[in-house]
Amino acid sequence: MWGGDVMEEQTATLCVQVAVGPDAELAEVEKATSQLRRELLDLDVDAVEVPSAGEPPPDSRAVDVAALGALVVNFADPQLLAAVMAAVRSWLAGSSRRSIKLQLGGDALELTGVSSAEQRRLADEWLARHTSR
Repeated sequence: MWGGDVMEEQTATLCVQVAVGPDAELAEVEKATSQLRRELLDLDVDAVEVPSAGEPPPDSRAVDVAALGALVVNFADPQLLAAVMAAVRSWLAGSSRRSIKLQLGGDALELTGVSSAEQRRLADEWLARHTSR
């Protein structure tokens, strides 16, 4: 994502997809997404936005289902990814029903609220791929 001796600051875009269980109500997904967004905004990232899929079809509810549970995090400092990962892990620990998918470039990582040594190892490897440049 970041490369070489380029003097110009590059911004990375991390796509985040939040899930809180297969039987979750829309309000529960919105609440969990808002909570994670607030935690991420406490970091020194450039922005944490809720993407929009556009106008809802006529006669439909105003909920943007395509964007429900989605966040886009923008940051220029590659070291901020470690802080974002720490916030995500903390948020996940709040409920075993929670899961999250992170995507940076073409590299995706899915984590669940149930912590395991394997999950930590995969997260650490994913993080190392993006911060060791």
